Amino acid sequence: MKSVWFDGHKDKESRKQEVMGYRNAFDDLKEILIKHYQKKEACRDYETPNWELRQVAVNEYNQVLKDVLDIITISKE
Repeated sequence: MKSVWFDGHKDKESRKQEVMGYRNAFDDLKEILIKHYQKKEACRDYETPNWELRQVAVNEYNQVLKDVLDIITISKE
């Protein structure tokens, strides 16, 4: 479990139990994100003006998607 779940909480064990209670909802959300918000393909149209800006946008989108999926992936450990 990522430590961000404990930020601002003094009783970590209580917070852990609370977050674990959300696990089923997070699993459902994870499936939705994977199904409807898939990673974007790299921009390889090097002849198009500003292709590098499009690639930066793709990289940022993919990183945010990965970060969100990492946070909501809750293991029992």
